[in-house]
Amino acid sequence: MTDATPQRTLPVLGLLSIFGLLLLVTLSKQGNNPPQGWTEGWQALAPFTHPRRALATTATKDYLYVLGGVDAQNQYVRPVEYARILANGQLGPWKQTSALLEGRFYLAAASHDGYLYALGGGGGQLGDNNVPLASVERAKINADGSLQSWQHHSYLTTPRRGLTAAVINKRLYAIGGYNGQFLKSTEFIALGAGQQPAQWRPATQLAQVDRYIHASATQGNRLYLLGGHVQKGGPMSYGDVESSTVNTRSGQLGPWHIAPTHLLTARFIASAFAFENYLYIVGGHNGTQRLASVEMARTDADGKITAWTQQPSLNHQRSATAVATNGRYVYVAGGMDDQGVLRSVEMAQIGPHGELGHIAQSNTALAGK
Repeated sequence: MTDATPQRTLPVLGLLSIFGLLLLVTLSKQGNNPPQGWTEGWQALAPFTHPRRALATTATKDYLYVLGGVDAQNQYVRPVEYARILANGQLGPWKQTSALLEGRFYLAAASHDGYLYALGGGGGQLGDNNVPLASVERAKINADGSLQSWQHHSYLTTPRRGLTAAVINKRLYAIGGYNGQFLKSTEFIALGAGQQPAQWRPATQLAQVDRYIHASATQGNRLYLLGGHVQKGGPMSYGDVESSTVNTRSGQLGPWHIAPTHLLTARFIASAFAFENYLYIVGGHNGTQRLASVEMARTDADGKITAWTQQPSLNHQRSATAVATNGRYVYVAGGMDDQGVLRSVEMAQIGPHGELGHIAQSNTALAGK
């Protein structure tokens, strides 16, 4: 009897170990599953008031803003609109706030330390006489999300229409665009809320490709440029992606490197965003038609990009749209489809594996917002 006790104990311990392993695997799978009520794809949200194409958008912790662009009558839209971002990613009612000093389209926007910035773009008469702008203006954000009056902030070293912008380490970057020619250059300025602004400084490293109406995204100190309009000959749009690392002390860019992986669909006037180690590009135009398609690729610590894969498409084919992120929520706003200029907004939540979807909201819940 004494000798038999350990022989019974061993199978029991083995079963407990197997049970524990299965429990860990189950909990791990639960942690990696999308939230309860998850629906793949994009959700339409309440539209803002003024239709806008070639607009800009940015998000703070609590608010989403749309600014600039032109409407269906090819008039500049100077009023800025904003909506509160609710805890579940939905938006509160859209409100109108202080108008831009200058009408702009194909501009860029950013928010930092309680201020909203509007950079460059095209101004003056639309068409062949449209003028790329060097001016930058900013407005202080009030506690309720409204803006104080816009004030002139600074001038870029070169006018830029169709640029993109990024804030990295308290510096604002203006990237690419058009000033009479397609640009490979980037410039940056240190941001300070209550002091005389510093001067814009050119980055010493030029992109390998001249980028106009391109897309860009940031992951930490790494900057990605995606797609864009081809200046001369061949196809109308690029399908490549290049990246550079920002020096945290000087703000200067490291050498640009073009990734060996290409977008599934080359595109321009598209929008891009990044979350954790995922990189996305949304909508745009391929030279033949407007796109609803969305692509995603994983990135590693060295900035290397895996093969691009399709994600759920937008509800609308959109070009000249704008994108902003707030935590795990991403918002695509305005732009143009085959029927005209848009004022609609679509939202998706980023799942645990980079997938895009949303939590289904009942009609009763939405009516109460």
